[in-house]
Amino acid sequence: MSGLQGVNNSLFRLYEQYVGEADSAKDVYGYWVFIVGYLSGMLGVLIYILGPAQASGQQFLLREISITIASSGLAVALFGIVLLLPVRQRGIQASVVGLAIALGGVTWFVLAYPGSWAPNQGNPAVMAVYAVGCGGLAGITALVPVLTGERAMLVENEGIDEHPPIMLGEAEEDAMFAVHRDDAGDWTWNVVHEEAMAAATESAKTRPDAEDAIDALKEQIGNARLLEITTAAFRLYENAADGWRWMLMRDDGSVVAESHGEFDARDGAEGDVSFLKDRAPTAEVVDIEGAAFNYLQDDDGWHWELLDDDRRTLASGVAAANSRSSSVDEAERAGDLLGAGRTIVVESFGVELHEAGDGWRWRIVDPEQRELVTSREAFDGRRSAEAAAERVLDDLGDAGTTVAGDPTYEVYENEDAWEWRLVDDADDVIARHPEPLGDRASAEQAARELKSGAAEADVVTVDGAAYETYPGAGSTAEDEEWHWRLVTEDRSVVADSTEPHDSDEAAREGIERVRSQAAEADLIEFDEAAFQVYEADTGEWRWRLIDEDGAVMADSGAEHDSRGEATEAMFTLKEKAPDADIIEIDTAAFELFRDDDRGGWGWRLIDEAGKLIAEDPHVHDSRAGAREAMNELTSDLHADVRTMDAPAFQTYTDGEDWRWRFVLPENRTVAASATTHPTRDDLHQSVSELRDDATAASVFTVGQLSVQLQETDEWRFKLLDRDRDVLADGEQSYETEDAVRGVVEDLRVDASDAPVFVEDAAMWVTQDDDGWQWELLSADRESLATGPEARRSSSEVVDQLERVQRLAPEAGEVDFGVASFEVYPEAEGDAPSWRWRLLDDGRTVVTEGATSYPSERAAREALDDVRDLIGGASILEIDSAAFELHAEDDGWRWKLVDDNGDPMATSTQVYETRVEAREAMNTVKDTAPDGWVNFAERQRL
Repeated sequence: MSGLQGVNNSLFRLYEQYVGEADSAKDVYGYWVFIVGYLSGMLGVLIYILGPAQASGQQFLLREISITIASSGLAVALFGIVLLLPVRQRGIQASVVGLAIALGGVTWFVLAYPGSWAPNQGNPAVMAVYAVGCGGLAGITALVPVLTGERAMLVENEGIDEHPPIMLGEAEEDAMFAVHRDDAGDWTWNVVHEEAMAAATESAKTRPDAEDAIDALKEQIGNARLLEITTAAFRLYENAADGWRWMLMRDDGSVVAESHGEFDARDGAEGDVSFLKDRAPTAEVVDIEGAAFNYLQDDDGWHWELLDDDRRTLASGVAAANSRSSSVDEAERAGDLLGAGRTIVVESFGVELHEAGDGWRWRIVDPEQRELVTSREAFDGRRSAEAAAERVLDDLGDAGTTVAGDPTYEVYENEDAWEWRLVDDADDVIARHPEPLGDRASAEQAARELKSGAAEADVVTVDGAAYETYPGAGSTAEDEEWHWRLVTEDRSVVADSTEPHDSDEAAREGIERVRSQAAEADLIEFDEAAFQVYEADTGEWRWRLIDEDGAVMADSGAEHDSRGEATEAMFTLKEKAPDADIIEIDTAAFELFRDDDRGGWGWRLIDEAGKLIAEDPHVHDSRAGAREAMNELTSDLHADVRTMDAPAFQTYTDGEDWRWRFVLPENRTVAASATTHPTRDDLHQSVSELRDDATAASVFTVGQLSVQLQETDEWRFKLLDRDRDVLADGEQSYETEDAVRGVVEDLRVDASDAPVFVEDAAMWVTQDDDGWQWELLSADRESLATGPEARRSSSEVVDQLERVQRLAPEAGEVDFGVASFEVYPEAEGDAPSWRWRLLDDGRTVVTEGATSYPSERAAREALDDVRDLIGGASILEIDSAAFELHAEDDGWRWKLVDDNGDPMATSTQVYETRVEAREAMNTVKDTAPDGWVNFAERQRL
């Protein structure tokens, strides 16, 4: 019993226990509807009274809840009262309308309160709707006599008061219907005439329902005829759903078979019976050893299927053939391919190698065999194509995704170094890093430096050389630190400051000092050690000893007031270096010296006071190299001076064409033009266009492979290698960017496990919403066969395919003919059972046996008798109630069936002979129509 049915029975039992016997189900339902409405109303009142005190600050919400519950409960309680009263159907229908109106008013109140609800008068429209609904319910209650009429006020209970509630079993001339409860608490009955002779086949929920059933039985018994079945017969009847069916019965009333479906008209049932009588007596039993091909025809044409020895479908053809012979050819072709083909399990994607006119190519296909991408390059051999496909599969997992038309910084690894490039909205590379970087983070940082500075960067040109002032690495707004440098067009530093300056102006003053000092400076070259006497910035005099390489060997430990004192102190040390020359510095001087720490030669500029004001930033292999570097400074002393406190585009020419480089204030070049330009104006235009792309572009790491999305009318994608050469073109189009990104993401995640196979006939194992399935495809993607049903896992499908591959090459042919019998296992295991069924030429079940057999042999033997029964069976039509006699294992039993063939009553006992059963049946037929009804809680017979 279902949960709902159990609740229903409980409602009836509680009503009868605490209220009394219900006259109808409407009384029970009305009572409980009233109780629910009453309790709801009381709950609403309690919430209205007690709620605000328990939850301060929620008064409006609690008031809304309480009014809603109480008003709904009142309407429901009134509806329950209507159900309790003996109201006609039209009154109940009117009350439903009133209930709907009242609940509509409650709903309107919920929407209106409190915003559209006046504190004193409420909302008249809402209250009017609710009043109309409740008024309708109350009006129906008051107008019951008018709606029902006086005579229909109460329901008559026949036989309740005429006889005592205890059945004593006295012999009466007429039969008695003894109505009592069954084990489930429902009402059932027996027909009693000196003894219990008949019993109901179905129980009733209420006593009135039981009375209605008895009245219907009396009427049917009075009109019932005895259906004498002396030989096997087909019984035609129309069921309650206005459908026609047939039943084959033996002469003892036992059922042999029934129609497999129902028919809209009697002609359909008769046609089905005629088919059985014409074809079944000569129909053969289908036997299959191993597997066999069967051929059948429908509206589309001829189809084939491969059946195992249990007549289960192993495989079936996909396309319909024009003739049976064509279908046979298709089956033979499929059988050969099934036996020799490869099984390919496609979890998500597969890679197919195929030979085109110009060589071998690879393509990625999805589980629906759709080509997603195809290699652009044709390879000389299959192995080369396979190797290229495997490289793509290995790299897809790390592939970045870019969108054509969106400027993008592509960061990628090239051998052991990292590089980046900027691709504009026309898909052209317009900038690169000038040299490889050590790691990915450095490459990404360099790209971001161009991205952040390109928009505001000045465009500058270095004509030969230029002085640049720039803030130092430790410079802040509160503590500025500036430096200067002299750079050439190729960004080589000729000279730079030896100490920081506290402002840009101070750095420029340092440049001017170098200019003035260097213009008058002499070149001092040392052949051997020498003493220098010089005036310091403080005005004091000092000395130092320099070796032949210009390195300072010693200096005065103190400052002297005059040149004489410094010279006198110097002579004290000269006794230890008698061969050293004495050099007095009256003007600035260049010194060439050897730097042992850096392993080379350099130059430095010392002013007339002996202070270092400029030095060579480089180390040279020889004294001549250092002299050449010094001469470069002196030749560019009057170069332009500019402040470089932000990144800049520096334009330059390589002799014929113009280029640019992007330089940071610290003289680090982080980007360079990827192409050349014929004129300076073209270069400036290119830089102007680049600013927007460089600023808007996103930074992506693309790895050895990248996926580029393209939008035309629809979205497509293609695969690019590290150098942005196209490896494969997309073959499918997608409506949205999200759709194509979904496919690309699936490729990135799953493609590494994709199987690689050669284009040839194969069994594809794929998954869809229903589960795993297999399909036989020819080399040119033609679907030839498929499995019968989806399985839960790919391994189940592979196991199934192994069986198909084993059986298909040796399968013969089976012809079901116009009609054929089939014996099949109904249940297996410890208690096997077998049945037979009759199939037409389309393998549609016409009928099946009503009896199960313990073995296949027993079912086959039973078919011999069935054939004879069908051939000699007559056709009977049931158009009214009838008595039937049925033979059972231990005797005979009668039953009464209605005009739909459904049983209404059956004998309470089994009779030894057919004659006894018929006599008992006649007794019921004669006495039951006038029998009286007796109700009791228990049956005492």
